[in-house]
Amino acid sequence: MNDEYCEAILEKIWTGIEGLDDITCGGLPLGRTTLLMGGAGSGKTVLALQVLVSASQHHGVPGIFVAFEENARRVAANGAAFGWDMRELEKKHIFFIDACLRSDVVKSGTFDLTGLLAALEVKAEEMGAKLIVFDAIDVLLSLLDDLGAECRELYRIHEWLMLHGLTGILTTKVEEGESEISPRYGFMPFMADCTVLLSQGLADRVAARAIRVLKYRGSAHVLNEVPFVIGPSGMEIGSSNGVHPEPQPFDDKVSTGVERLDDMLCGGIYRGTNALITGSSGGGKSTLAGAFIEAACRRDERALFISFDENSRDIVRDLATMSIDLAPYVDSGLLRMESVRTESSSSEEHFMRIKRMITEQHPRCVAVDPLSALARVGGGLAARAVAERLIYLCRNKGITVLFTSLLEGSDPHLETTTLHVSTISDSWIQISYALMDGERNRALSIIKSRGSKHSNQLRELIFSDSGITLADPYTAGGEVLMGTLRHEKENAVHVAKVNGQ
Repeated sequence: MNDEYCEAILEKIWTGIEGLDDITCGGLPLGRTTLLMGGAGSGKTVLALQVLVSASQHHGVPGIFVAFEENARRVAANGAAFGWDMRELEKKHIFFIDACLRSDVVKSGTFDLTGLLAALEVKAEEMGAKLIVFDAIDVLLSLLDDLGAECRELYRIHEWLMLHGLTGILTTKVEEGESEISPRYGFMPFMADCTVLLSQGLADRVAARAIRVLKYRGSAHVLNEVPFVIGPSGMEIGSSNGVHPEPQPFDDKVSTGVERLDDMLCGGIYRGTNALITGSSGGGKSTLAGAFIEAACRRDERALFISFDENSRDIVRDLATMSIDLAPYVDSGLLRMESVRTESSSSEEHFMRIKRMITEQHPRCVAVDPLSALARVGGGLAARAVAERLIYLCRNKGITVLFTSLLEGSDPHLETTTLHVSTISDSWIQISYALMDGERNRALSIIKSRGSKHSNQLRELIFSDSGITLADPYTAGGEVLMGTLRHEKENAVHVAKVNGQ
């Protein structure tokens, strides 16, 4: 390999933002210019500052933040709200320059950025800075009020960064409904080596943010739009590259918490896989989820129970009436129970929150009740994508997970929710109602269990103050009998035997 080719190989700066490093295949271009475009509230400043903070914290790389629109001290304070130690970082690694223009500034004659760049050059050499952020560069350029001059000054910044071997991040506004290739600043994406578009919109009346890499010279990158959220620790981007190590399958099985259901599954469900329980409202899905989590805690395994729209304390109380006592495990910290309001966030924000819970709790078993709640926020396709990513996240971590899903159709044999996660579930357990002579009874069947033998029988599911059980199948005249009809038939058979009939 010749020297000229070696010099041309693109180096990158790792941003420390997992999803961003994934979709950019390793980070932003080192020694080149990255342009962040987006409307108000899309997260441009947060992303730029987070890259600066990450470079300082993880690599000891000093940087400069030049604020043209928002007061620099407020930008630093906003960073501290994400848990970043801005005071300590400012002592050695990050320098803020407040370049906001006063409201009473009057433009007179022509001006250029030569003086600003000269001052930045001195400061960069003094602190050894390798990364510079120009936040809201469009505010400064608008003073020129001349497209030709704006283009000239922007290229001046670009060439200055390359001359001094500095990595530059520029942010600029793109108004709602305006193309990223707008007449005024349409030359910016062509100038930059990497152009990233951030957007914010509404899906089913729920706010959702997305990021997309429009271009990246000399590097492969994900072209699709990827959702992200601004969480308590900064920006979190959902990677869409799907590249993960193939997890090794487990050979052992874990209990569902119901002995007779384990028998129907020939020992339970494989560790590290996922099981789906579907059924109509009131069928007992949450109760079975509680039994599954209790069984994990009895094995002294850390567990996580996530409930949508139902108070976790109410769940603990209700389960206790059926001898499923989760309270001691919650008190000890072995079990973490979280209640989440579905419509409070987008499906992507829910995923990020669950991901943080998993990171904090380190569970071996997880229950999500019901997963179908995600279909109410963010649209069906987005919610399904989140459900799939959650399944693969747990699978890659070797977590055994149980989902419940609410049926929304009249056919009890179909999972008629917009998620349709049954297609990627390893095991599928169905709860249905059997209506016989004015009596409603619960019936349970196993539709599939990958890699394992399982019963094909329909069993009556019985809840009582002593726990959960499944009745043995009982047929008469080719019909499965449950509840009162079964007891009457059994009594009749018993009486007939006693009478010698």
